[in-house]
Amino acid sequence: MGPLGDVRLTDLSAAAKVAEGGQGTVFRLARPEGTLLKLYHGEVAVLAAELGRLIELPARDAVATRTAWPSGRVFDRGRCVGLLMPEAPARFTAPIAGRRRLLELQYLLYPRRAMWAELPLPTEEERRRLAAGYLELFRVLHRNDVVVGDVSMRNLLWTLAGGPGVFAIDCDGFRLADRPAAVRPADTADWADPACPREVTLDTDRYKLALLTLRLLLGNHRVTPEEVRAKPLLRGRLGPALSLLCARAAEPGRRPAAECWLGALS
Repeated sequence: MGPLGDVRLTDLSAAAKVAEGGQGTVFRLARPEGTLLKLYHGEVAVLAAELGRLIELPARDAVATRTAWPSGRVFDRGRCVGLLMPEAPARFTAPIAGRRRLLELQYLLYPRRAMWAELPLPTEEERRRLAAGYLELFRVLHRNDVVVGDVSMRNLLWTLAGGPGVFAIDCDGFRLADRPAAVRPADTADWADPACPREVTLDTDRYKLALLTLRLLLGNHRVTPEEVRAKPLLRGRLGPALSLLCARAAEPGRRPAAECWLGALS
């Protein structure tokens, strides 16, 4: 979906509520087809100019196939109150616990639970291909000076339909390097950088990318590079190339870029 530009809230078509989050409510619009409206809660401060920079990202075509990239700003009485974005493709959903739900990364990081007992889970090789998909997404973002900031297993989607694939949603928390985020992002528990930097940078992103890669490959929602470095059993499961990258990821300023992980996986 290309940029839709700025629109007035009162000009939007009828909408059906699909989700409620900490920052806003998401609605599915009748038109344009396949478009979602994220309407921020009243207390959420929006930096409209920063949201505009994301929407007009020169490399948006390179990231739009893998993300629900913001496509327009929504204004009401002169204030930016929301954004437009594409809906995740249907293949990133599945019947879970009686209704169709997004295939969030969390389903791959915890032991199988009753609510997703019938969900087909990836093989070890498919996990590696999914990890490569996330790594490629981060590689493209970082090469275009986009920092993810908050890496949440609720906002990273996956699928095996048509082959392993990945997709990211809630991209309005992303930012251009050295720029503020359009909306104040969260910092998901157990996904924080232990170096506790004041600023979100490519280096903090690379630590969280290490967490994402290790947790997906090992099917463990809490494992860290530091733990891998200290435990021979985990290093044995990952192999020498990935274990070496884990050791680097545990050291602020030396954390491997996405292409390093991609090379080790291949």
